Amino acid sequence: MANDNNQTAEQFCRYVCIKNLPFGITAREISEFFEQFGTIMNLYLKRRVAKDSPISLPNPLVTLVFPDQGSVDEIMAARPFVMGDCQLFVRRCLPINAKYPTEPFFSTRKMLVRLQSEKIDDSLPDDKSIIQYLSHAGGKIEHFERLDNKTVLVKFDDYDPVDICCLSRPHFIGNQSIEIEKCTDENLARNPTGLQQKSNFDIDNEMMDTVSSLTPILSIDDQMAQIRSTHNDMTQRLEREHEQLVDSLAAEWEKVAKKRIRLQRLTLDYKQEQERLEVEKRKWQKLYSESLKEKPIIKTQGETKLSDAYQKYIQTKEKYDQLIQNIQK
Repeated sequence: MANDNNQTAEQFCRYVCIKNLPFGITAREISEFFEQFGTIMNLYLKRRVAKDSPISLPNPLVTLVFPDQGSVDEIMAARPFVMGDCQLFVRRCLPINAKYPTEPFFSTRKMLVRLQSEKIDDSLPDDKSIIQYLSHAGGKIEHFERLDNKTVLVKFDDYDPVDICCLSRPHFIGNQSIEIEKCTDENLARNPTGLQQKSNFDIDNEMMDTVSSLTPILSIDDQMAQIRSTHNDMTQRLEREHEQLVDSLAAEWEKVAKKRIRLQRLTLDYKQEQERLEVEKRKWQKLYSESLKEKPIIKTQGETKLSDAYQKYIQTKEKYDQLIQNIQK
């Protein structure tokens, strides 16, 4: 593919956007997780809906900047990623320009290959040349359809090849310049004339309804005021929902804290009972050991006393026999 000479596009080749991060994640945790793919030069972590808004995103997003595109390629090839209970959504960052203002904000597996020429006889290169050219973006082409001589619809098995093509502008197949853009509406790409006619018909009906109802056309200032009012209403609604969520989480945390205190008390009681049983155990072990030591001593003392008693019996018997003999004489 042709290299993009636009410095902005070359710079964005080193950027990767990561969405659906866990709520309480820190920049350090993100760095430690993705440093395996290269040195992180900059990290932009977004936690809030807007810069000055008190409303936090339920799932933050982060933009990482690496020294070269190779690190981004490795990250995209290593998908999917999971952190905590969240499966991350990872994509390349695209620059915003006037010709394709919405491309950086959505991902798709479909794209259009166009020939920007007003000449009727001009047409895109043959299918084989286009497919061979697109193969450099990686991925697998699941659907290839020539809508007309100047438009081809291509569908990949992944959204990353489409982003690579958008970052690799301008495109040339041979000496022929072509345009590649994300496909936002397949029906519009297939039948732009019919949808345009239908859209014009609807616009005419809306204009007739507007005229019949005598609704005045708002000025730009009035429209801006309405937009601001709508924005304020949405902000207030989100803030109320945020407060309700915080109150709910606080109540739930209070319940968890009470359960935790109760478990701590039970744990303390268990430890005290365990210590008491250990003391009781050592006491009985000591008594048992002492009884084992005293048993041989008692036996020896009994044998000694029995021997002394027997000796006294012998002596007494001898004296008795001697006394009998003396009496008989």
